Amino acid sequence: MRTGTSFARDWQLIKVARSLRERNVTGSLLRRLLKDAPPGLMERVAAIAERLGEEDGTALLSHAEERFDPPTLMEGLLLTWGVPSESTETAEGGVLLTIDCTAAAVRDTFADARVAGPYLAGYARALQPDAVFERGGHGRVTIRFPPRER
Repeated sequence: MRTGTSFARDWQLIKVARSLRERNVTGSLLRRLLKDAPPGLMERVAAIAERLGEEDGTALLSHAEERFDPPTLMEGLLLTWGVPSESTETAEGGVLLTIDCTAAAVRDTFADARVAGPYLAGYARALQPDAVFERGGHGRVTIRFPPRER
């Protein structure tokens, strides 16, 4: 704070700073762009989101220990973001990770739920190239991690 200012002014600035939330202009901008998107724009945004997911997944892999398996890394990412997911093991030894893309945490993390799917698909494929991303009903998506050769 500047010297020579009044206590009342300084107190007002502190109250304003405490009451304002973090502002994410990019999320609002993207939501508005996608709301009335011309043909092809959503596909372009989805392709970019998928590449970003791949880049972020690759970055995570470079810092992860070898013994961590891809489904655990993916589940850890979702837990960190507060995104609800359900993990089940398949009869073949793979893992199904089901994500509710209608959850508030997904809306908080991604400006638009349509961006979440491609991003998560790219992330999962970076962690395990043969991972399969499947869209389900009611805003749910499943990432199928086949068993890995040890």
